Amino acid sequence: MSAALCIGRKSAEDVEDAGELRLGPDFDDANCLSLAEVKIVCESKVADDAEQAEETSTTRTRVFEKTLAYAKRFSGNTSSTAAAAIRELHNNSGLHDFEGAAISNLKPQDWDEAKTLVPSLEQEDRGLTEEGIQAMLDEMSNVRKFE
Repeated sequence: MSAALCIGRKSAEDVEDAGELRLGPDFDDANCLSLAEVKIVCESKVADDAEQAEETSTTRTRVFEKTLAYAKRFSGNTSSTAAAAIRELHNNSGLHDFEGAAISNLKPQDWDEAKTLVPSLEQEDRGLTEEGIQAMLDEMSNVRKFE
């Protein structure tokens, strides 16, 4: 057994690094959502509770209320149709869920800004191109503009 394991340190290859899409075991089977998608999910839960004429313990917690307030404040006025179109753009561009959520939330205007905010876009073995990412960013802007 190595000394690093004995004292609880991670080895060099176990270090999490979002810039290289090493998000750790907690994210292996998880889907990353944009703030607009989080808002849609939370509002749907509130609407379901209202339809059943009862509040559940889920929607009455401070964490839920603060999450919904944060998502409403910072997601903008993105409709469910626009959120679905933006997710489709990310999927078609070959982005990881994490990258798509980060780009949706941060709303970079061009390739240089996108690669600065989401360094994993520059990984050479991914096949992502500057032109492809810029086209996706332009299309995302159009979706938000004309919703």
